[in-house]
Amino acid sequence: MTKRLILALLLSASPLWATTYYVDNCVVTGNDSNNGTTSSTPWLTIRKVNASTFNPGDSILFQSTCTWREQLVVTSSGSPGSPITFGAYGAGAAPIINGSNLLSVSWTQVSADIWETTLSTQPLIVFFNGAPGTNVGAEGGVTAAGDWYWSANTLYVYSTSNPSQAFTSPGVEAGTRQNALLQYGGQYLTISNLHLTKANYYGAQLVGNVTVNGVTADYNGANAFMDWQSLSTIANNITLENSTIAYNGGSGLIFGHLNNVLIQGNNIHHNCWDPTQTYSRGISIGSPDTTNVTVQYNNVHDNGVAATGAAGAGIACDTCGSGIVFRYNASWGNTLHGLDIDADNNLQAYYNVVWNNNRGISVFADANSSMTGNRVYNNTVYGNNLYGILVEGPSAGSTLNGCTNNFVVNNIIVGTTGGPSLEVFNGCENPGANGSGNVYTYNDFGTAASNFITWGSSNYSTYATWEAATGNCGTTGCSHSVQADPQFVNAAASQFWLASASPAIDAGLNLGSPYNMGLMPGSTWPNSVVTGDQNAYGSAWEIGAFVYGPTVPSPPTNAVAIVD
Repeated sequence: MTKRLILALLLSASPLWATTYYVDNCVVTGNDSNNGTTSSTPWLTIRKVNASTFNPGDSILFQSTCTWREQLVVTSSGSPGSPITFGAYGAGAAPIINGSNLLSVSWTQVSADIWETTLSTQPLIVFFNGAPGTNVGAEGGVTAAGDWYWSANTLYVYSTSNPSQAFTSPGVEAGTRQNALLQYGGQYLTISNLHLTKANYYGAQLVGNVTVNGVTADYNGANAFMDWQSLSTIANNITLENSTIAYNGGSGLIFGHLNNVLIQGNNIHHNCWDPTQTYSRGISIGSPDTTNVTVQYNNVHDNGVAATGAAGAGIACDTCGSGIVFRYNASWGNTLHGLDIDADNNLQAYYNVVWNNNRGISVFADANSSMTGNRVYNNTVYGNNLYGILVEGPSAGSTLNGCTNNFVVNNIIVGTTGGPSLEVFNGCENPGANGSGNVYTYNDFGTAASNFITWGSSNYSTYATWEAATGNCGTTGCSHSVQADPQFVNAAASQFWLASASPAIDAGLNLGSPYNMGLMPGSTWPNSVVTGDQNAYGSAWEIGAFVYGPTVPSPPTNAVAIVD
């Protein structure tokens, strides 16, 4: 009886006829005439994969170290609990799906160092021996190594000799296929341990009911991951985790018209380098029908290139729907905001560490007629330029009650280099006519300094005068602010947990669940983010993102986003 029960449980947990298929073009060179069902009889091409039909529970595995210059198009669907998996097998570097073509072409010399060739597909990206080139926008601008320009089916490149001899490792590559991977109707999928690179537009274009885990998506011309549906087609259930998203021309990921999205444990950096792609972000979420999104444990940094005017925010939600949560993220070194809450209501941002961005955390109604219910709790905001935290009501100005019941509580906002630590206006300063009920308490803005707070049309240089300002709490000390240096362990080394003498210890407001779980000292992103209960340490809550408690031990090398 026991054996039969165990067998029944095993059969119910997995598909009866799940098959694993192997694809190899560099180790055991495959053949599309093979059955593909063993590593010794693999298929050769992605074209074969695209032409095949798969069943729930099947796995299609690509040989590590191999490269395919093809587009993977997924049309088959798994089922809930039995996804179809596209992944890797074998030792070595992840299998590469490359969206560019290697230009094995004839080159014609135009002038001393400019060469041309016919190229019918307009590229967004061109690579020279693997290094991305620079699109200079005109043939006359091709004047230095790496320069290129395309017009009227002709590609112009800079080279001091014939490019076919000058570049051989691997040569000149041009973005050709729109995607490296296209989820074309197939649902209930797992995409894991692949390397999606050099697509002309998107590393992967998704449509929902998919988990992406351990994927590298880099050097794509536009966005690494794109899932932007429509008002009539809402996608559901996207998980993007433990992946590296880097050096893409546009956003690291851009998602809209989605429900139930989890973005966690990713390393997202050096995207948004193309100045022609406006509003690029490391993580970009949008559309009013996008709901139930959690963004957590991500390391988002160095997006955008200030020298070229390529703007890149870290994490952004623009005109989103309900159930949006940003928590436990590190966002730093971005050319725009660390966190951008734009035209949103009831968004929650807590226990994030936001440092050395051009702007810190922005809570902005934008063109909306109202903004309400946003909660910005227990973040550490350090060394940003234009402001630490901005809370700005509707740009239309005198909208009746346009900015209401937004909360900025238990945050550390210090070290702002080019503007105020706190900037509040357009009704969010509680003037009554166009805003009320907004709360700014139990924060640490550091030692009072000249114009360190902007409140409406006025700047304030002391806590007492700011507290007495119209719309604020009214009396000296009523904001319960910590009026001193929070004393980080080592801000220069990005160690923003609190030293033992910090005045921010036990100085915060108890906000209840789920805000009791703060970062533990020693957490690192994205692989070892550890949380602990504020109520388990000390007599009261800390201000800022870190609980004052024992430093977390060094994690195992394969750790992923540990949560107490």
